[in-house]
Amino acid sequence: MLRAAVITAVLLTGIVRPAAPTDHAMTLTGNFMSGFQDRVKPLRAVFTHARETATDQDQVARFDVVFYFRFNGRNHEYRGTAEGRLGPDGELAGRVQNESRQRTFTFQGEFRNGVLEGTHFEIGRRGERKTGTLMLEIAGS
Repeated sequence: MLRAAVITAVLLTGIVRPAAPTDHAMTLTGNFMSGFQDRVKPLRAVFTHARETATDQDQVARFDVVFYFRFNGRNHEYRGTAEGRLGPDGELAGRVQNESRQRTFTFQGEFRNGVLEGTHFEIGRRGERKTGTLMLEIAGS
């Protein structure tokens, strides 16, 4: 009984706060095409809300993002950030790195009716070069 009273008192005074609920993650599925292999491959992206900032009348959201895909016979997870709108209409752009963080890619696209169509680029020593296209839609929509 005393232990319950102490825990209640600690929570009420704000010394220890309960954990905040986890941020909502949104999964998009689709495909990408690499200019190197000229084949369409499955792509899954998970966007987790980071924070929002107001710009004019539009709300621009920031996300942490992980792209899951298979390339050259290996599974990959490229992680980074994105900014924009996750459909049904609007622009979205971001930057991700491969598992070893030695390669950096950017992506940009536009949602139309819940489908994102865009382009991805690799940033190298000679600048940014187009590496292919991507198409994603909100899973279950």
